[in-house]
Order: sequence, then C-alpha cells, then structure tokens
Amino acid sequence: MRLILSLTLLLILQACRHPLAIRGEGDIVDLNEGPFGCSLEQYRRGDPACENEVVGDYFVNYTAIPRRGWRFDRWEGWCSPLSEGTHCRFDVSAEAVALWDAERPDTPIGPLTAVFEPVENTTQDVIIVGAGSAGLYAARTLQDLGYDVLILEATHRIGGRVKSATLGDMRVDLGAEEHYLARGGNPVWPAVTGEYGVDIYVRGYQGLDAYSMDGGTTTCWTKADALYPCAADADVTAVNQFWNWYWRPNLHQDATTSLADDLFNAFGIGRESRAYHLYDAGIAGGSFATNLDKLGARSLALQSNQWDLSDGIRVLGNKDLGYADVLDTIWWDDVVTTGKLLLNSPVVRIDSRGDNVIVTDALGASHAARQVIVTVSIGVLQAEVIDFIPDLPASTVSAYNGIGIDTGMKVPMQFRSPWWETENEQLAWLVTEGVAGACWVPSNYKTGTNAHILMCYPMGDNGQALNAISEVAGGGKSGDAAIIKAILEDLDRTFPQAQNQASANFLQGLVQNWGTAPYTLGVYSYPKAGTYQSGGRNLRKQLQEPVANNRIFFAGEASHVSHPSTVVGALHEGERAARAVHAANGDRNNAPPVPEL
Repeated sequence: MRLILSLTLLLILQACRHPLAIRGEGDIVDLNEGPFGCSLEQYRRGDPACENEVVGDYFVNYTAIPRRGWRFDRWEGWCSPLSEGTHCRFDVSAEAVALWDAERPDTPIGPLTAVFEPVENTTQDVIIVGAGSAGLYAARTLQDLGYDVLILEATHRIGGRVKSATLGDMRVDLGAEEHYLARGGNPVWPAVTGEYGVDIYVRGYQGLDAYSMDGGTTTCWTKADALYPCAADADVTAVNQFWNWYWRPNLHQDATTSLADDLFNAFGIGRESRAYHLYDAGIAGGSFATNLDKLGARSLALQSNQWDLSDGIRVLGNKDLGYADVLDTIWWDDVVTTGKLLLNSPVVRIDSRGDNVIVTDALGASHAARQVIVTVSIGVLQAEVIDFIPDLPASTVSAYNGIGIDTGMKVPMQFRSPWWETENEQLAWLVTEGVAGACWVPSNYKTGTNAHILMCYPMGDNGQALNAISEVAGGGKSGDAAIIKAILEDLDRTFPQAQNQASANFLQGLVQNWGTAPYTLGVYSYPKAGTYQSGGRNLRKQLQEPVANNRIFFAGEASHVSHPSTVVGALHEGERAARAVHAANGDRNNAPPVPEL
C-alpha cells in the first residue's frame, strides 16, 4: 500500500530534486533497481546522478552499504516511518511531486545523507552484547557505578523486544505492551508515574470477550443477550476450570508431560476437541507465546508459583506514547548519551582465552574488556550465532537449550470502522480458530485516537503457518502482505454478523515477526518440560552462573526465575549481572590494551 504523505512530509523534496550525500565511505543503492542512488565515486566527483532528479513517482527504497573498514551509522534527513535500519524509503506519487514543485519551486532543503563511520578496535571496562532492556539496564547500573561501558547492538536501534511504531494517529507496541504495578520491585512503575503521572496508565482489554466457534458460525460473546452467549456454550465455560488447575504443582506430578498431555488426561480435551483453540491459541499462545504441547506442565506450575509481580496489568493511555517511547525518556536516552553504543554491530565471536575478553563484531572490529555481559535472546544462544572460544561449559549450554522459545509475531491492523462490534459493545479479547490466534483492540484504551486498530498475536503453530505463507509469497513486503491477507481471511469468517468485513474495512497494517528476526529468533521464553525441576532448581537460575572465571555473564528475561518473559524480568537480570560484574571486577577505568589491528 502506498504511503500517503502530507505536504509537511513533502518538505523532503527540493522542487523536483532530492539530493543524496555521503559522509564517510559507502554507497547509496536503490533496492527497487530504479534510476536513483549514488555511489561514493559519483558523489566525490559531483556526478549529476547524486542530484537525484525526481520525475513522476518517487517510489524508492534506499539502502546504505558501507565500504570495507567502515560501518553504517545513520541517515540524516527524513525517511518514511516504514524505514528500518540501513533502509530509507519514500513512497511519493507523481501528483504529490508535481504539487510540491508547483507550490514551492524555490524552497531549499538539505540532502538525504548516509553517514558511515570507520571500523575501529576499542577497549573499555565492560562490554554488553545487546541493547535490549537487560543490556541497557546493565549499562545504566554500571555507568552509575563508574564503569566505562560499550554496548554492541546487532540491529539499527535500541530497545530489543520493546518496539513502538505509529499506525493511523496512534502509537502501537510491536513488542512488549503490558505494564505491571509496583509489586515485585518493578522499577518501571515508579519511573513512569514519576515522569508522566499515574493517569498515564489505564486498564487494558476493555469490553467483551469473543470466541470463534464452529468455523465462526456460532462465535460467542460474554454477554447474556448476545446472538450466541458464551454462558450457553458448555465447551467455552469449561475453560474456566483451567485457570484454577494449571498452576498447581500437585496436579502435575510427571515432569516429562506437556500441558496438552495433562489437559487431555484431566479433562479429555485434545486437538480434536471443539474448543481446543481456546486453550492452545488463547491461553498457551496469548499468555506464553507457544502451544500447549510445548509447555512443560509441571515446569509451568512450578514457575507460576514463584510469580511475584502484580496480577493486574496496565497499559499506556496516551495515544502518542508507546512502551519504547517512555523507556527512552525515563532511562535510555541518558544511557546512550552517557555511554558508548555501536549499532549495526552483530557480535560473531567472544574469546576469553587470554587475560581479557575480546569480542569481535561482524565488521571485523575487535573490542577488549575485563568482563562481558551477554544479553542476547535464548533463540540467538540456541542458534549458536556467537562463537564462544573456548566452548561454553556444558551446564550453560544445557541451560539455554532447556528453556523454550517459539516463533510468533504481532500484527496491528487499521480499519475504517470497528466492524467487529457486532454486539454494539467494545471488544476486549478475541480468540479465532485460524491463524490470527488471539486479538485485542489497543485503540479502545488510547485516549483521543480516531483510529480503529485490531492487534493480532499469532504464536507457535500459527506463526509457523504464517511464515510458510510469507515464504511462498517471496518474503519481505510481499511476505508481510500475504501474512496480513491470511489473517484478514481468518477474521472474515469469525463473526456471523460481519462476514468478509475485515477485508472490506482494512486500511493498512504492520507485521513484526519476532520469530524470523535474525537477532531475536523467537518471541520470549517459556518453560519446557524440565526447565523447572523443583521450586529451587531450574535452568533459568543455572543460566545466571558466570563462566570463564567470572568474565562472561548472561542476563535477560529468560534467566529470571520468578518473573521471566517480562520487561521487568529483563531489567532485574541486567541489574543482577551488572552488580555481579562489579563484585568480580571492582576496578573501574582499568580497561585492557586496545587489540591490535
């Protein structure tokens, strides 16, 4: 879908020219293989190609490609909100170009500049691998203790699995969305309420629940006078017994069974059951980002009994704020300003054979430190993206391999109207029988928005099915369009009074595919069979153990014992690892020598 730009956004054009510039050494290439782009040689000799004459439609997807010995740092100038990383997109129609040319033919504007920085070896007290919540909070803690810290981030941005974007006139969260209250030492609650006031938080999931049944022909609502009230469907009301059963360890004695096994043994509910999707997509997918047959029944019960955050959650009511925005304001802007951060720098090797640790990134730069905190996801550890020299201990490897992480995505979609409100009330929670999985309506709680946004949450098997559809479509933008089309088709048949209305009302959507993102490779961790052996013995705690003589530490949501799979867990783990580094090091500003080139 073409991005419709206002005249404000059209200020990026200088009449019919949009000059390209290069700082450092690299090239600007048009991935659409159109007439645009500028090589380093062209730019240095003042080639007219870099003046970038725009005639007709300006549909282009620039990418910045560094030359050997250089890294891409940033774009200077306006890029479409759909741009990410080294990409800078424009989707401007010929009519819009002509309108700008006619109304502002002499307005000067600076060029779009690709900025490249030289690849250099570095040294510091501590290196943190990953700029997600755990890594950034570890950096904040160490900075407060006086350490010189370098953060190496594989992608083009900070935040990890906390990511916000704009859809319609409001911010949507493509990663973590729920906020917990103050219980459990949650540092987010006091920091956010201190910055914005308590009124920034509102209750989420407002309205009625709806559950697709019988291929959408008898979809029920939690409303007594609905066309199909859920209270009249025994298979739907039977789900209530699950909530007082799954978390009790005494009801899950076999450490090897899955939650699907125990559900069948206890209640006779299996894959062929009419309401199986309510447990699988609605509970296992909606709460744990996986499927029933992958969750360890006893592990989940043991984990649930250690939960110490609030049971209730809140969400951000300001339509102009997402989770990433508030974290940037309360913490991360200061962390980045105070410390050293290298984006687009995936780590490929961590070598602890000498007295110090040498971390090598994909561009060939070597970074030395006394200690390293590794905060990459469980998915990245399991894929062995990073080469540890010497090999990690078997206890560490078995720990991260024994914790689950599954594929999945968040797919927010904007519609012309809230077509799903067939009972004339707001929708809080929806579970479909197809690939959409569980869905909710974030626009219900965003104050002042005019948008109608439905967020769907296809996890585990649903995510895998959508990945296959994307692959057939060729991946990329075409793959994302195919994913959205498949979800719309599922929604089209979900409500008997609104058949085909999802596709008819659809405007635009986004796909955040955490399972295929190369530096995440999964949504968030879940307990497999064996992840928890008892209340005190579990693989999450085992992963906390430092290696290489207290020089390599691990931290992230997956290594938190009592509230894993949360931003708060990641923050607490980042702080724990940072304080463990301080206890082992204690010698600030004593960085090793810079590695030789």
